[in-house]
Amino acid sequence: MLTDEEKKLLLQNRLFAGLPAERLSGLLQKLSARTACFGKNSVIWGMGERVDRAGIVLSGRVEAWRYTPDGQESLSAVHETGGLFGDVLMSARTVGSPVELRTAKPAKILFLSLDALLRCCAEDGGSDCARLLSNLLGEISEKYWALQRHIRLLSIPDGRTRLEAYLRQEAEKTGGIVCTGMTREQMARYLGMNRSALSRLLGAMQREGRIELRRGSIRIL
Repeated sequence: MLTDEEKKLLLQNRLFAGLPAERLSGLLQKLSARTACFGKNSVIWGMGERVDRAGIVLSGRVEAWRYTPDGQESLSAVHETGGLFGDVLMSARTVGSPVELRTAKPAKILFLSLDALLRCCAEDGGSDCARLLSNLLGEISEKYWALQRHIRLLSIPDGRTRLEAYLRQEAEKTGGIVCTGMTREQMARYLGMNRSALSRLLGAMQREGRIELRRGSIRIL
């Protein structure tokens, strides 16, 4: 059972863009959507696991971690409340997950199945199912290009230049305030950098008057 606040949260997600609020519950019922609650540090799925569903974070925080054979780990993605994950993987079907997905804090997740969505469309589920499928394709496309941007970012050899490019990229989305939703350690891993080196670079940029460090955000000056 979803609360009114959770329904409002879903309607703000791009997956449900354009869907009338009064038809949300009926659509979720057609799709056999289900919710599940997880404690902190619970693994939702592991690396290499086949994924047949996508999830939307109703509360909490979900992180995607990648592990190398020699034991190193890197943060690949962060999904806060309202975030959608697993949509690309469930669409790929035969590809194992390149990351382990786990909760960073207690979380409630709404799960949706691609098979259920396609079945709904095939059974003439109406404009709502078609709209949801169209939104899903748009979301997958956007994530593909976001991945390409991350790859280009990691290809920059100089750490300071890489950090500056990342901050510019994020600031363009918000008009100057970068709210990463990450700790300093997580940001360093996302950028493929050492945490101490990242802190030194941020400190130097603040002394130069280029940024202002705030709690949980960075203001571009």
